[in-house]
Amino acid sequence: MIAARVLRGPLAAALFVATLPADAAVSCSVSTTGAMNFMTYDPLSAANASVTVTLNCQNNPPPGGATVNWSMQLTNGSSGSCVGATGRTMQRQPALDATIGYNIYQNATSTVWGNAGCGTFPFGSFGLNGNQSFTVNQTMTGVAPSSQFVPAGNYSETLQLTVSF
Repeated sequence: MIAARVLRGPLAAALFVATLPADAAVSCSVSTTGAMNFMTYDPLSAANASVTVTLNCQNNPPPGGATVNWSMQLTNGSSGSCVGATGRTMQRQPALDATIGYNIYQNATSTVWGNAGCGTFPFGSFGLNGNQSFTVNQTMTGVAPSSQFVPAGNYSETLQLTVSF
């Protein structure tokens, strides 16, 4: 059995970039349910793990309303790719002599959670009026496909999630 960990800490490193106009009275926060951890990998069956990312925005009037455009982009990691079922790779630690292929998908679908280079990442917009708030929940589902026969050890990868709003 192989202990496989994809993201260290609370979603590795999260970078928050504000893109609202300077006069907007909206405040936003981002949180996660923790680190993604595949636990033990068995090459006879796929390993799955998930983490939920939450963006919560509050309109603080006056005056009027605001539109919030948001996106959540995830780096490719050490493989430099996010294409295919094994597009990303976790490396054996500390030897770096073996890898387990995996990928991360949006909300338990077959759509890869990527970035502008991959062309697939969650994004959207919402309007806020008065004292409204709005919450966006996106679930990252990691899948390490079966039939990857690799040496025992700890495998890890650090990815960066950039949430823009």
